[in-house]
Amino acid sequence: MQNRQLVTLGILFFFVLVVWAQVYEGGIEKNKKEDGLLTVAYLDVGQGDAIYIEAPNGRQMVIDGGPKETLMMELPTVMPFGDKTIDVMMVTNPDLDHYSGFIPLLEQYDIATVVEPGTHNDFGMYATLQQKIRDEDVEHVLARSGQRIILDQEKNVYFEILFPDRNVSSWDSNDGSIVGRLVYGDISFLFTGDSTLLTEGIVVANNDISGIDVLKVGHHGSKTSTGVPLLREASPEYAVISAGAGNRYGHPTKLVLDRLASFGVETLTTIDEGTIVFETDGKLLTRVVN
Repeated sequence: MQNRQLVTLGILFFFVLVVWAQVYEGGIEKNKKEDGLLTVAYLDVGQGDAIYIEAPNGRQMVIDGGPKETLMMELPTVMPFGDKTIDVMMVTNPDLDHYSGFIPLLEQYDIATVVEPGTHNDFGMYATLQQKIRDEDVEHVLARSGQRIILDQEKNVYFEILFPDRNVSSWDSNDGSIVGRLVYGDISFLFTGDSTLLTEGIVVANNDISGIDVLKVGHHGSKTSTGVPLLREASPEYAVISAGAGNRYGHPTKLVLDRLASFGVETLTTIDEGTIVFETDGKLLTRVVN
């Protein structure tokens, strides 16, 4: 029985890798940007996460969908006018404040691929999301460390999965969050979902994450995330915290803010700044201030 299960898992893993290779050689045809810039926008969606990424060739990725309808209000402020297509939709973990905004997105936008960690949620709305993915016939990929989402082959812009590095289907949703790094030339962004100190420890132990330029702070600035080992190894220039004003969790916590300050990290929050946008040509990083 055990051998049969291992064989089944092996076949599934092989299938995922094959699908992965096929998906990112294609994608949705986009209008190439003239400026050669990568745009990363941390959207102001209240108490939740939602990040919009647009590569120099115009391909787009959205990491997390925020709560309820907020994503649908914020996306048009950063996407090209009239664009209703997205190449990659990533759910870092199946908590409402990370996925519920994707339900209306799937109804109104053409999504090529959805990426998930493999953790589960028993709430009815998550089942609705899964059914919507099936109804829209969206390619569904299980994230595993070592996989790369090639957003712009010519410019070598890619998103690399650092975690999960194993089957996390039985894990707590925060422990099993996707952690990934977006790279363009000399500039890199680290995305941590709601990953915990446990998850961060695994990532630090198994990956070289030095020289990160922008860190998306884990779990909205909760004390369960953003530990000293991660900050020491990543040594980010900027940290971005996505949280809602007056939220009942007390995010971001003073402990995390003080920890970031002790490492000399310039910390920005959507509470104070609204949507936070960076652009880079792969050499220089610029914060776009309207």
